[in-house]
Amino acid sequence: MRLLGQIVLACLILTALRWGFQVAFVAMALGLIFALYRAPMQTLSILFGLILLGAFAAYPLPGLILFILAMLGGQLTAK
Repeated sequence: MRLLGQIVLACLILTALRWGFQVAFVAMALGLIFALYRAPMQTLSILFGLILLGAFAAYPLPGLILFILAMLGGQLTAK
């Protein structure tokens, strides 16, 4: 009977975590929509940077090369 109580408690905790993650996801989605409405270019550039960060996490050398080229390109266009 004690094991059954622990299993039921674990199920309740997992269900609460699942609901919590769903609420957090909705809050993040609404925040992203609001940020896109208020400042679309800045939000999209941050999202693009996060996507690149995730893409180059496994292979850092292409990410480093792309970063160096972007910095050099930014310095050349600023002059």
